[in-house]
Amino acid sequence: MQDYTNEPKYREWLARVAGSGCALNAVTPLNLLRKSNGELLFGLFDVDADTPEGGKLPRYVMVRGNACVIVPQIVNRDTGERKFLMVLQRRTGNGAMNLEFPAGMLDRNTTDPITVAGHEVFEETGVTVSRQSLYPLHDRPLYTSIGLQDEAIYFYGCRIDMTEEEFTRLEGRVAGAAGENERCVVTLKTREELLREAVSCQVVLGLTLFLRHGFGDASAPFVQI
Repeated sequence: MQDYTNEPKYREWLARVAGSGCALNAVTPLNLLRKSNGELLFGLFDVDADTPEGGKLPRYVMVRGNACVIVPQIVNRDTGERKFLMVLQRRTGNGAMNLEFPAGMLDRNTTDPITVAGHEVFEETGVTVSRQSLYPLHDRPLYTSIGLQDEAIYFYGCRIDMTEEEFTRLEGRVAGAAGENERCVVTLKTREELLREAVSCQVVLGLTLFLRHGFGDASAPFVQI
């Protein structure tokens, strides 16, 4: 079995557990899934750990590392129309076409989520956003399914100002990392359409954080491209 102990996502998980006051007695790998370059993608582990209260942690954890979700709002500078930049893609969990915000795993970039966020928006939609245009929507990453996974998500928002021509060219654009069986169809959605069509809690949470942050306001900052 290839070494996994120096993988950043694994070491970050170890540090979190120890930092919570738990004592790790043993960690046994049950299955390690790797990317084509040998990097750890997911790891399923059997854990023997004592809690500060004198009990035991549940035995199993899937280490997958953190991720980021980006909530971009596109503003048509000619008409004032505002829609959310999203993608439709099929997921193995349900086989269906799912409406999602651009998102991606941090993998080994554990300390630089905002750079990963910009890369994911471009990879999945073809739209370029700078670091300066991305704003954190929460003061810390939020866990997704903490009973089994270590994954916590950084949420970012941005507003992008476009011409009518640029705005209309987005719908139906195909992007994504073909080498990872990722086929993203770009689409623009209003808040009402998003809430009606989304089945992912990440999408609903992303929208909620975006609106809570004040980005729903016309006065919120935006970037011109």
